[in-house]
Amino acid sequence: MSQYNVNINFAGTVIFYLGICALETVNRPEVSQAIAWSYGGLAIFIAVMALAFGLAGVFTPMQTGGFVTAVVLAFVETLMLLLLRSLYLTKYILTEQELTIETTKLIGGHKKIQLREIESVEKTLIPFGVRLFGASFHGGYYQIPNLGRDFLAITNFNDGLMLKTKNGNCIITPRNPYEFKEAIEHLPA
Repeated sequence: MSQYNVNINFAGTVIFYLGICALETVNRPEVSQAIAWSYGGLAIFIAVMALAFGLAGVFTPMQTGGFVTAVVLAFVETLMLLLLRSLYLTKYILTEQELTIETTKLIGGHKKIQLREIESVEKTLIPFGVRLFGASFHGGYYQIPNLGRDFLAITNFNDGLMLKTKNGNCIITPRNPYEFKEAIEHLPA
């Protein structure tokens, strides 16, 4: 008798899981090779410099200065690799209630926007702005001329979407922006 209970519970769990998955759209944006190579190239350059300063600390009178510089560069190297990794972890999750912009904490963390708060979704070029904190051009809060303080989570420089909300603007670069825009607009708010 318990065998049948397990099978019924398993079937119910599968049906419940399939129902939840049907209500959620996950969009993994295309990552620009230019952005990825710039982070990767800079990471390689920093690694070579850290190695050079480490060796200089051993074989030259530089000693402590070389080691300290190598340690600082190793820390910067770690940040660069985390930024590169964050490009590939960015995703936009659309449910019937909200849009979640998932980035790593290094970029700005997760940002949830209730669909009822979205006033408009517009196709936009990626604007030039001044990063308010940090040095990544991948995302975070930026001061953009004529728009003010906006949250960006971009992985490429192609056309993106600007979400105007009651609490500020967000700019994202989903894969197939037109389809994603339609998906947002056709969900009940």
